[in-house]
Amino acid sequence: MKIFSIIVTYNGMQRNWIQKCFDSLLSSNIETKIIAIDNGSADGSVEFIQKRYPQVKLFISNENLGFAKANNIGIKYALEQGADYFFLLNQDAWIEKDTIEKLINAFEQMQDTGIVSPIHLNGSKTNLDSGFINYITNKNTPNFISDLYFNKLNTCYETNFINAACWLISRKCIDKVGGFDTSIFYHYGEDVNYCQRVIYHGYNIYINSTTKIYHDRELRLGKRPVNYEKKRKEVDFTVKYANLMLPEENVDGIIHFTKKSINNLHLIIRLFISKFKNKNIWEERKVNKKQLELLWKIKKSREINKKGGLVWL
Repeated sequence: MKIFSIIVTYNGMQRNWIQKCFDSLLSSNIETKIIAIDNGSADGSVEFIQKRYPQVKLFISNENLGFAKANNIGIKYALEQGADYFFLLNQDAWIEKDTIEKLINAFEQMQDTGIVSPIHLNGSKTNLDSGFINYITNKNTPNFISDLYFNKLNTCYETNFINAACWLISRKCIDKVGGFDTSIFYHYGEDVNYCQRVIYHGYNIYINSTTKIYHDRELRLGKRPVNYEKKRKEVDFTVKYANLMLPEENVDGIIHFTKKSINNLHLIIRLFISKFKNKNIWEERKVNKKQLELLWKIKKSREINKKGGLVWL
């Protein structure tokens, strides 16, 4: 059984992230080969990995490729090496010795599994990761909180989404779903989209309650990049309409798509405006020219992702 761990690094020397992450993988009771993709670090991350971890397969980029494209490089390489499992782990996270072993057990117990993730704690081991708390609500992960309170946790819980800070993905899932969608995602939203695609193609996503990781991102979460809110709205818009569970006619209805206008964006805009002249509807939709252009890309992305296979790799 071949397991490849894939870590995207970017200025990961702070708080000893890279060392904690890589050392934990090397201490795993299940052997895993490590692939690192550096996204243009300027803090000595590359030199540190080359010197301390010569056994790591390191891809070096002179620019920040983004989360999706960088991970795809690692996934593609692991595929070529005959990987059975792909273990995606954030550079600011580290695992327990039994984490990978117990995640694999979930695949052996449930044949419909596409992704399994452990419990996510914060970096100081004092609480659940703040993002993880949002993913275990009853709407997203039924019964988890109730069972946690009454101390009767099952081994695994089906969920609609768990962030890609720590995913174990099977080969059969990669073969069917492909890699991260790099046509409409750069950073933020690509893991939500991937979970949607996994479920669309008939696989389930589980949280394994018997093991954990530590995700050291408390300080980083408090810092918002420039234009964060604007970017967040664009990501939310993309995630919503790229969701393959959303009926095709819903997307087509928004952009008033017709075969005659397939190569004429200006005609699409005019048709859209003529269809939604009513101000109340216009305000409700809030679709502008930029969003229409994005919807065009989303429609193409949906067509590709519905077919599945080794797309984006």
